[in-house]
Amino acid sequence: MKNTLLTFSFLFILKIGLSQNSNYNKNEVSIGIINLTESPKNQENLFENSYYLMPFSNLTYKRFLNERNALRLTYFRPIDKSYDKSRGSLINMGEYKEQVLKIGYEYIFKQKRLTPYLAIDFSYFKSTSLRETGGGFAGSYNGSENEIKGFGLSPTIGINYNIFKGIYIGLESNLSILKFNEEKITSTSQIYPESDGARITEKDDYFEYIFNPVDFLVKFKF
Repeated sequence: MKNTLLTFSFLFILKIGLSQNSNYNKNEVSIGIINLTESPKNQENLFENSYYLMPFSNLTYKRFLNERNALRLTYFRPIDKSYDKSRGSLINMGEYKEQVLKIGYEYIFKQKRLTPYLAIDFSYFKSTSLRETGGGFAGSYNGSENEIKGFGLSPTIGINYNIFKGIYIGLESNLSILKFNEEKITSTSQIYPESDGARITEKDDYFEYIFNPVDFLVKFKF
């Protein structure tokens, strides 16, 4: 479903853009060179600080409807992090994976060398995580599996600076307001002696906010 939505959105943007006739650049591709964003909740073993830096984090394609209005499609590089602090018979390991896609609208103020803009994106979010602990003298095992899917809106402010014909640098900041659907599976068992253990599934719906204070971009218009 995610790939179908992405393909349909791209074709829709391209079709609208092709119907426009003007002498300005109709396309823009931007690369997120460095991105400072809020760390995932309850992942302190992988993200030590409240915010983390991610290089080459995203790729955005924009199709301009006119000089002031554009549609935008953003693909974020997946996060795939893991750790293994197990020692001897002690188990301590985990992993975290995340994928984000956005499609939205952008309004550009009067284009000068320094140009501000506003945008609103519809965001899709999916993450999975796993945490395993136990072993040692107690001989117990504890596992936690989480899957989160979310949709929401991301209001964005940004500014472009034209450094050369068709080449820009820019800064963006956004706040994603997402409705999360979370499924958590908790497993407990006894390793020594071996037992079947217990497996509990919990589901929850809630709102989450993710703040992305700075995204430094390089942009190419053509």
